[in-house]
Amino acid sequence: MWLWFGIGAVIILALITTYTIYGHKRHLSPTKGKKIDFSQRPNSALVIIDLQEDFTLATGKNAYDPAMVEKTISAINELVEIANETGQPVISVRQIFKGWYINLLVKLLNKGRGSPKSVGLDLDSRLNGDIDHDITKARADAFTAPELERVLERQKVGRLQIVGLDGNYCVKATMQAAINRGYDVSFTDAGILTVNPAIWQKTKARLTASGVTSGSAHASAEAS
Repeated sequence: MWLWFGIGAVIILALITTYTIYGHKRHLSPTKGKKIDFSQRPNSALVIIDLQEDFTLATGKNAYDPAMVEKTISAINELVEIANETGQPVISVRQIFKGWYINLLVKLLNKGRGSPKSVGLDLDSRLNGDIDHDITKARADAFTAPELERVLERQKVGRLQIVGLDGNYCVKATMQAAINRGYDVSFTDAGILTVNPAIWQKTKARLTASGVTSGSAHASAEAS
C-alpha cells in the first residue's frame, strides 16, 4: 500500500512541476499576432510597463534598488513630458495576475505582488504627466491584453517606445511581441528597470539583433 502511495505522490509532484514550468514559460512567451500595415501607422506612442507600487516600492527579495527606481522614474517622466507636448499617446500597462494557481505561486514566492487583492496595483505616484490609456494585462506580454492593439489601431500607431520593468521579463516579452507584429520598437536604457543588470545586457543584445533600437529617437523626431 505504501508503495502505491509513494508512486502516487511522485506522479502528483511530477505533474505539479510540469504544469508550473509550462505555466511559467507560457507567462513569459511573446505572442505573434497579425502584422500591421506600417504604411498606415505614421504615429508614435510611449508604452510604460508595470510601473506599479507593488514592484517599485518592494523591499527584500526581487526588489529594485531604490536609487535606480528614482532615476528610472525621473527618466520616464521626461519621456512622458515630451510625449504630452508632442501629442503622442502615453499608455500604461499594469500587471494583474489571473488564475488561482499563478496567484498562489505569487503569494508564496513574491508576497502577492501583482495579485488582484494587492494594495499596490496602482501606478507609482512619482510618475508625472498625463496617461492617456491605462490597460491591465495578466501575462508578461502586454499584447495579450486585446485593448492594447485596439488603442494602437485607433491612434494609427506604428512606432513604440517601450519602458518600465522588468527589462528581462515583461518589457522584453512586449518588445518581442511588438516586433512580431511589425511595429518599429525602441527603448531608452535609462527608462528600463531590471533586478539583474548583467542579464539585461544580454537581453538588450538579443533585442537589438531582432530589430529593436536603443535611444529616444522616436520622441526626438516627434519633438522636432
